[in-house]
Amino acid sequence: MKTSNLIPNGRTSRIKKGETSLQVQTEYAYRPYPRLTTTVLNDGQVLHKIEKKLDRPIESVEEQSEIERMIKRQHSDVVSIIEENAAGKPTTLQALKSSSSGYLTLTDRLKAIPGVQRTYDLDNEGNFLEQSEADQFKKAYAALFKGIRDLIEIFAAIPGISMTREKGVLEIERDRLYLVSCGDEICVVTIRPTADNIAYEAAIKKAVDDYFAEG
Repeated sequence: MKTSNLIPNGRTSRIKKGETSLQVQTEYAYRPYPRLTTTVLNDGQVLHKIEKKLDRPIESVEEQSEIERMIKRQHSDVVSIIEENAAGKPTTLQALKSSSSGYLTLTDRLKAIPGVQRTYDLDNEGNFLEQSEADQFKKAYAALFKGIRDLIEIFAAIPGISMTREKGVLEIERDRLYLVSCGDEICVVTIRPTADNIAYEAAIKKAVDDYFAEG
């Protein structure tokens, strides 16, 4: 099938910010290079663009479905950050991950588990998504910070249109520290156990499964 025939469905939303009505569009394009682009417009004027480059154009129906899921997540994340900022909250990466539109990110689901203190988010190469998180993690877990790039290799890389890894959960320290792969991102989950006697590895795995079932 020709690349030009494999075009995933895009997404469009309208958001009211006071007297302003913003339009958010997320779509795939393969020329001049394959990418996902989310554009924020006000009365047709482009205010901001968020672009994710892909390794290659879509080559199969299966990859088209994968990209449609990526479009949904990228679009929902951008809508979330606009809505959070409209409510007077700071525009940060963490705000981007908290949706007020009903879209539950993996971080949302993990933090809903009783006893979960926080998550540290990384890309699939072991780079922290926020420098402040990298600094905090290095201070609290110096040895783990040093070896994190090697540790994430336990989740095998999956050939495809973008860099993904096997999904899974690795127990680093029982009921205290877990490494989680959701395919396109990695996160470290820190826990302070509650009196609820929770099986944390199972609860984290369920959060990952639910995230993909909804996506």
